[in-house]
Amino acid sequence: MIDALLRPPETRKEYLADTVRALAVLSVAAALVLLGPVETALFLLVLLGLLVSRALAVFAGFDTVFGLVLLTAAWSSVADLYAHIPWWDLAIHCAATGTLAVIAYFLLVQFGAVPAVRRPHRASRSLPLVVPLLVLAVGLGMSVLWEIGEWWGHTYVDAGINVGYADTMTDLAAGGLGALVAGACLGSAVRRSGALPKAPVPHRTGR
Repeated sequence: MIDALLRPPETRKEYLADTVRALAVLSVAAALVLLGPVETALFLLVLLGLLVSRALAVFAGFDTVFGLVLLTAAWSSVADLYAHIPWWDLAIHCAATGTLAVIAYFLLVQFGAVPAVRRPHRASRSLPLVVPLLVLAVGLGMSVLWEIGEWWGHTYVDAGINVGYADTMTDLAAGGLGALVAGACLGSAVRRSGALPKAPVPHRTGR
């Protein structure tokens, strides 16, 4: 992972993904100078996520999309777009949960928690079902944790945080939809390219 993090970009897509990472660095600086500690912490989390995606050496095109989604979600919070655009919260839940679930899948594969999917036989037209199902399961789990966090924040931090049955269920549905679409896209990319993330091979030591 360290080698992938330090490796210089080689393709246009990789340069574009690193440009998005540079925007995240600028966002941290802008928040530090112009906004405040809460916003700075938010953009530091975004930057951390973008460094993780680079260390995992994910598909370059997805790396760019992931960065743009996280930056959009963060700046939407700073600009209070969630309060001004009624459907924006659901759109961000859908996109952010989907992309984060894919990153979580790559992490699970990297650490050997789930097996890397083998490239299907060329004669097969069906997508490998295990990838969409795993990404969907991870996305739904992350959505549940997020809603628990919202409830905790509403109860113990700020009563202005919007919670309720309808809000929770629509957020979960949007997150699940995003994870399902992202998983299907990842499965399709795996089938087309065969460039699969692989778990590290453990070193064997003789006795």
